[in-house]
Amino acid sequence: MFERLMSIMKRGGTVTVAQIARELDTTPEVVSGAIDHLERSGWLRQMSVSCETSCNQCVFASECRRFGQGRVWRMG
Repeated sequence: MFERLMSIMKRGGTVTVAQIARELDTTPEVVSGAIDHLERSGWLRQMSVSCETSCNQCVFASECRRFGQGRVWRMG
């Protein structure tokens, strides 16, 4: 499952935990646990997403409008 999850992450773009869970045929809770494990192992790093600037200057603005604020990771 970790390999499939990393494959999804490598594709780039933005996906929700629920979308990943559907693709992996599992639950969002399992995906969240797997992401947490990959983060602890150094494979993923959680990025800081804050709203200190106006949305028109923020690189995450389009994703916030699409999915709402949430956690964002990048490859280790």
